[in-house]
Amino acid sequence: MAQAIPVKYTAEEWEYFRKRFFNSMLNDTQVAALGQNVGVSWPFKGSDETPAKYIEFDFEELKSVPGLIGKMARIKKLMDILRETLAFDDPFSDMVETVDAETAKDNAFERILTKLEIPSNYPASLIHFSAETEELLKAEGIETLLQAIQFAQNLARTVVIGGDLKSFLNSLVHTDMVNIIKHLPYRSNERSLHLAEAVGLIVRDLDESVQLELLSQVGVSLTDDEEEILKCASPIAFDKALKTALVRFDALCKWFTEEATDLELICTTSGSVERYFMPMNEPRLERVAAMLARAKFGNTKNAGRGLFGKISGLFGR
Repeated sequence: MAQAIPVKYTAEEWEYFRKRFFNSMLNDTQVAALGQNVGVSWPFKGSDETPAKYIEFDFEELKSVPGLIGKMARIKKLMDILRETLAFDDPFSDMVETVDAETAKDNAFERILTKLEIPSNYPASLIHFSAETEELLKAEGIETLLQAIQFAQNLARTVVIGGDLKSFLNSLVHTDMVNIIKHLPYRSNERSLHLAEAVGLIVRDLDESVQLELLSQVGVSLTDDEEEILKCASPIAFDKALKTALVRFDALCKWFTEEATDLELICTTSGSVERYFMPMNEPRLERVAAMLARAKFGNTKNAGRGLFGKISGLFGR
């Protein structure tokens, strides 16, 4: 039996909010951010201005909270924000029993993905997560982005989740670009997902010593501290990391087929590979990405031949 939604602006409705937000991932999100997401402004900002600050009080006590004293209109605005946030985060909570709840839940995130022009069938294996989360999704047979979202939502209803799954869901709910691009190769000024940013996620995941080795091979000057890191690096670990990175690169090219074709043409002609990766907006990492691209497509021009020989040995190229 679906829980009935209480009458607006009553003590009963406030208790409903308190219970719903108590273990919610959104309990520590700023009310102003929640309000912005649902189109309702909130006058206070600050790290402590979260639902958690208010739900510790019952409805009568709430009227005595500084900033809300004698401000019933402000209390109603707070309740509007919490109500709309719950409707968005759990869109089927106020629907009648005859509605297929799973379908409703799917549609909510499908709308988010559609708005951002992110394909819902983007391979889950290409989402940037920790190794532990990647293993969990693989073990659960999760194959697509939408399935990963559904899995995380279902998991959150039974246990308190944290880490990258929590940050990923929150970033989508709030269209938080800073955190979305930590998991997906999203280009905000053009929307959708792109190969350059996807390779960027691979590069950022490389150990610092591997990044430094690749930079040194294209003639980038290293600091004394960086040279010391490079001297202490394990050649075996480097080989393993490089091989893993190129395997991931191969997988990306199978999804981003058109962009991969364009990149291959750039790598095998006189085009600027570094320029292709400029959307990363990190010059040094752009050069690391360009090095991987040249390795992937077999062009050694402007790349260290010794390193390319190592790559060829790893892959038989």
